[in-house]
Amino acid sequence: MRTLLLASVLVTTAVSQAQDLGPIRTRNHRAPSLAFLRFDLSPNVLAFGKKSFEIGLVSTNDFRIADSDGHHIFEDQETERLSLLYREGLARGWEWSVEVPVLSRGGGFQDPIIDWWHANIIHRTIPGRDTTPFGGSQVNIDGQTFGSSTGIGDISGFISKDLGRGLIASVALKAPTGNADRLLGSGNLDAGLNLQKRWQLARKISLYGQLGAVFQGKAKKLESARGIVHQEGVAIVWQPNSRDAWIAQWQGESSALQTGIPTSDATHRLLTFGYKRRLSASQTIDMYFSEDGDIFNRDLPELANIGPDFTMGIRLNLKF
Repeated sequence: MRTLLLASVLVTTAVSQAQDLGPIRTRNHRAPSLAFLRFDLSPNVLAFGKKSFEIGLVSTNDFRIADSDGHHIFEDQETERLSLLYREGLARGWEWSVEVPVLSRGGGFQDPIIDWWHANIIHRTIPGRDTTPFGGSQVNIDGQTFGSSTGIGDISGFISKDLGRGLIASVALKAPTGNADRLLGSGNLDAGLNLQKRWQLARKISLYGQLGAVFQGKAKKLESARGIVHQEGVAIVWQPNSRDAWIAQWQGESSALQTGIPTSDATHRLLTFGYKRRLSASQTIDMYFSEDGDIFNRDLPELANIGPDFTMGIRLNLKF
């Protein structure tokens, strides 16, 4: 009887681990950062012969005025980003994937919603935002100005390897397919490497950790782009049953640019809260939002610091 009970527990745990829906696949969507390669936290590596197609739509709104030692930044825009991601599992724990983003930067629709959110939920006023007309669409970095634009971004390819015990290693290359003159890409190649680890904390709770580095090629228009960017992330996934998961996620990275303005150059950190639902054996949907340092009135920069004022996203995963 004890042997049967132990076997049942082990099988239940194994099933729980196999059905883990994983973290939210997202990134910091600040406009200059989107021009460069970044790694997302990933649920897993697909098994040999398995394929998936993911369609993600993210809407981000940002407002930023910063000056220091003659340098100036003004960002007032909203970006909608459509991500098309194809993944395919290979033999011996390998996987390859390619992401094609489509970006649309303009005035957007979130301005009045964010003003209400700041005034009634987090009780914080952003200097300049409440006196600036709705619908602005401008990114100005030391005199380099970008306005509204729509088009394909830089395409990224990834190769990942399941090393066992929840450890995944990935390498990536980003091609300059986006128009750098319109801030739809950087205008050069990027490369990177990433490690991700998964731990089972309890039968229904798992922890994911990420550590990566991106080598940013010399950008065509963004003269202050860094050469190397670090990335790190942590996600806690609570999955009470086989169909639903709730995720709390923290991600950090170097600023894409090094402008000499502390409030822009500091490490970018965001908090993301999401929900996943398994619609069927082959379909999963994610819904989530991300907050920058405004959520803590800028008092806890280690938890949330620099990023869009508000990010909301939805992603559909189709396996076949």
